[in-house]
Amino acid sequence: MQFLRLRFILSYVLTGFLILLIVLGSNFSVGVILIIVVLVSVVIGLINSSSIIRAYKRFYIFLEKINLGYLKPGSNLRSFNVVEDLTESIERILNGFHSLIEISRMLSREKSLEKLLNLIIEQTTKLMSAERATLFLYNKDTKELWSYIAQDLEIKEIRLPIGKGIAGYVAKTGKIANVSDAQKDSRFDSTFDRITGFKTKNVLCAPMFDHKGEILGVIQVLNKHDGSFNEYDESLISALAAQAGVAIENTRLYEEHEKLFRSFIKTIASVIDARDPATRGHSERVARYSVALGKAMGLKDEEINMLEAAAILHDVGKISIPDEILQKPGVYSQEEYEVVKKHALYTKEILDKIYSSSELKEIPFIAATHHEHLDGSGYPFGLKEKDISIYSRIIAVADIYDALVSYDRPYKSSISKEEALEILRKESEQNKLDKEIVNVFIRNKLYELERREYVRISVELSLEYRILSPEEYKFELLSASKTKDISACGLLFETKESIPVGSFLEVKIYFHDFTFSLIGKVVRKVKVKDKYQTGIKFINLSKEAKEKLNKYLTEFEEMPVNKES
Repeated sequence: MQFLRLRFILSYVLTGFLILLIVLGSNFSVGVILIIVVLVSVVIGLINSSSIIRAYKRFYIFLEKINLGYLKPGSNLRSFNVVEDLTESIERILNGFHSLIEISRMLSREKSLEKLLNLIIEQTTKLMSAERATLFLYNKDTKELWSYIAQDLEIKEIRLPIGKGIAGYVAKTGKIANVSDAQKDSRFDSTFDRITGFKTKNVLCAPMFDHKGEILGVIQVLNKHDGSFNEYDESLISALAAQAGVAIENTRLYEEHEKLFRSFIKTIASVIDARDPATRGHSERVARYSVALGKAMGLKDEEINMLEAAAILHDVGKISIPDEILQKPGVYSQEEYEVVKKHALYTKEILDKIYSSSELKEIPFIAATHHEHLDGSGYPFGLKEKDISIYSRIIAVADIYDALVSYDRPYKSSISKEEALEILRKESEQNKLDKEIVNVFIRNKLYELERREYVRISVELSLEYRILSPEEYKFELLSASKTKDISACGLLFETKESIPVGSFLEVKIYFHDFTFSLIGKVVRKVKVKDKYQTGIKFINLSKEAKEKLNKYLTEFEEMPVNKES
């Protein structure tokens, strides 16, 4: 602007100077001089007006960029230099583009859904310069949005019926919602603000879709740090939502494949275990103990997956052992024992064909070496300490403990938990088992894992429930009852009304020192006199709730009832 002002001053000084020269150095009449002055003034006016128009256009473009969000309001207000403005604009766009590329790379590498959801939230909050963010996934069964990921909030789980709240509106319509004043928006649900004390000012919410174009979930960011969300923010979150949708769908597909493969190998292990009635279920129990040990030892998720697969398949080689030896009622002869010991080598041979080119190609060796001892006295290879992986050491502890306590052999009876733990201690003192792994197993009471997994206790706990209407899934009236029994998977309680099997309930259970809410599906209903005994299966139980419930079940002083549902 100062440059434009200087041009005006110089142009009119030059005009005056020319007029003075013409008057002093020419014989033109006054009329001719006036004509020359007018023409010069017109030319200078045209030049200056062009400069004014260009400056105005630059100013208009600048304001438009601010309005669209490409520039910050405080940037370059004095120069209005188009090149500088465009440079700043391009830099901001490129930064957003580079951030999206980096986020895409991170999302594509993550195979755990829980970690992926946390990663999306973390990166969305950073990219959008927002105070908080929430990621909702759509549950087709209950027709609601649910989320365990509500950043920095006290509540870990949020559930919304489809169409309720701004997020519910976005899920229902499939359109972005940019709300500059949430408190004045009729769609805004202030329930969570009241619960948490958080003050929602503005909201930007975008839908996520699967490859069929069906709603997958919603990303929501709250309270932009420097004002309200704008069109540029909408374009950013749209791109991010598209990437997140693909990543979530791929991760779910990966987990489904993993689940299918686990089911397949568990079936194989079950068939092998079933050949000998005494060892039925042994492989699955060893896998559960091994996974718990691996987690307690701080192994990574991919290591846990490899450990679990090796543990489930650790006895697969027994399929090559003749029944007359494997099921012999009595003590093995030395020759028979040598045949049985070969199952470890057979395990490696069988699994090498399955995992030869897989990223899990270590599994055959891990599974085959669970009978190795640190002092070199084990089989099939006689390996010593440094040559025995931590995975094989873990499976060895789990295998021995389960063999000692879980089943009777024709030639020996199962022993008590205390006796089995003492044997583990002695084996570790003799440098056969890993002492650290044995200590972790005992210190963390991982030997109680089976009880935690299957126990069902008879106890009266107060509970409240709402029936989610099968037609519209709107919350109905609150009802109260008491539990008859409860397990880690579900509970049984009495109701006056007949709740149809397949219905979904929102349930709040009041334990002695804590409460938690969950969604349950009615799986059975039996009329007893004038009431109905209703059994529900827990749906989407949070990790925190599972841990609390398992702890409660394990420490409860009542004797567990039968394991059947």
